[in-house]
Amino acid sequence: MRFSPPLLAVALFNTAVFARQVELETPSEDKLEAEACCHALSSVLPGQVFWPSSEPYSTQQSSYYSGEQATMTPACRVSPNNTFDVSRILEFAGAHKCQFAVRTGGHMAWTGASNIASEGFTVDLQRIKGVTLSEDRSVVSFGAGSRWRDVYAVLQPMNLTTVGGRVGDVGVGGFLLGGGIGFLSAEYGFGSDNVIEYEVVLANGSVIHATNQNQHSDMYWALKLGSTNFGVVTRFDMLTYTQGPVWGGSQFFAIQDAPILLERLVEFTEKLAEDPKGFFGLSLAWNPESKDYIIWTLQTYLQPEPYPELWSNFKSLTPLVDMMGIKSLVDITEEFQEADPGKRGRSRWLSMTYKANAQFHLDLHAKGIELFSPYHDHAGVHWAVSVQPIPARLATASVTNGGNPTCLKESDGDLWVMLITTDWLDPADDFIMNTNAEALLKWAEDETQRRNLFSPFIYMNYASGSESVIIRSTSQETLERMMWVKQMYDPQGLLDELWRGGFKLPQIDESRPVVNYDRSEL
Repeated sequence: MRFSPPLLAVALFNTAVFARQVELETPSEDKLEAEACCHALSSVLPGQVFWPSSEPYSTQQSSYYSGEQATMTPACRVSPNNTFDVSRILEFAGAHKCQFAVRTGGHMAWTGASNIASEGFTVDLQRIKGVTLSEDRSVVSFGAGSRWRDVYAVLQPMNLTTVGGRVGDVGVGGFLLGGGIGFLSAEYGFGSDNVIEYEVVLANGSVIHATNQNQHSDMYWALKLGSTNFGVVTRFDMLTYTQGPVWGGSQFFAIQDAPILLERLVEFTEKLAEDPKGFFGLSLAWNPESKDYIIWTLQTYLQPEPYPELWSNFKSLTPLVDMMGIKSLVDITEEFQEADPGKRGRSRWLSMTYKANAQFHLDLHAKGIELFSPYHDHAGVHWAVSVQPIPARLATASVTNGGNPTCLKESDGDLWVMLITTDWLDPADDFIMNTNAEALLKWAEDETQRRNLFSPFIYMNYASGSESVIIRSTSQETLERMMWVKQMYDPQGLLDELWRGGFKLPQIDESRPVVNYDRSEL
């Protein structure tokens, strides 16, 4: 595998210096307050620590997807240039008990997902980029600060792609550490199922390379749903797949077409068992500009073939706006980006999963109307309930690629991931909009259980920090395995104590016996 010069330098450094054991030395009791942590770090990494009055600080803050994330003001922001810098930051933070957050792309909407307030500093990985292909072009390697458009820009000229994000501006790090559903997922599983190696900085600053080939294979397995629990990943190596032009884009429909569209989406989801090259996302949304509801669909077929057999049941429908065409996959990701450029106001995302069912989604939308329509005249209020398929074969593809910690099984059948999105501008509406979003999710969970449609899986990348994503999305045995891996690599629990944001594993119950798993089982 070829490395870019910066990554090669880091690899050599790791080999020479970081050949040390995972066990932590006793950390220093010299605890520093956040501002003192920043001042000390500015000596360790001169020119890479930025204060609230600086332009780099403001630029990084304003580049978050969510306005609420951008309103958090860390004591400083730290911009490592490479893995060595990240190692020094974590070693320093652990020694001095400095709280921190880590930002890759900053696309999660909920407050504190990848930022922190004045009690700590934010490590911004956007400088750790670089995308390279292996000599045989079968593996693409990229820094954790890359966006998917950076990766695709290297792959597209070679007629290649990977199981990455469907919006160009999404960061690679959060996407892959949350599993990641991409255009190729029905055929190849989650994005994380296609990672073959992680470069990871552990809590004590040591660097390891986790693979499925008996090189920290336990960590490799756990990172497929790792979030902020095991270490800071600085590089991903992923499998590539041949990919030429596609047929795709957006179509908008009148809300009256919702019943037939949803029925046909059920049929489409079933057909993915035979033809996994399709993606069809559907959103029932309140449009504040037109003062009406509208249906927005995002569609892609991974061949340059308009209306293939997989789409046969949709062909007779007439959209209000049709933006479908033969395009590159990069064109599609940028088109989806333009449709959702980011939030500068208030926002709440919530997610759950249920068996593909048209009538339930119609009823969910009706419940949303009941909850949100009284506030349609408030500034910037927009809301939607969206679905996308998780066909049964996705779980099979994941197992084929070595398995992951999620609870998904082929026997669960065809599922839909549902996303509730709510947006508004006035902070005075925070309580009612958040309360109603949570009420809609609670109604959906209760009603799907009553109708025998419920799935416990929560797609991490659509969830809010208030949701118990890892507990819900894993089996008890898998959860205990993840906790065992966590204890092995961070026995002092420093990443729980210091790293804010993401979705955390539950604390280990010390009254229960520790299960020692054979690494070969993972």
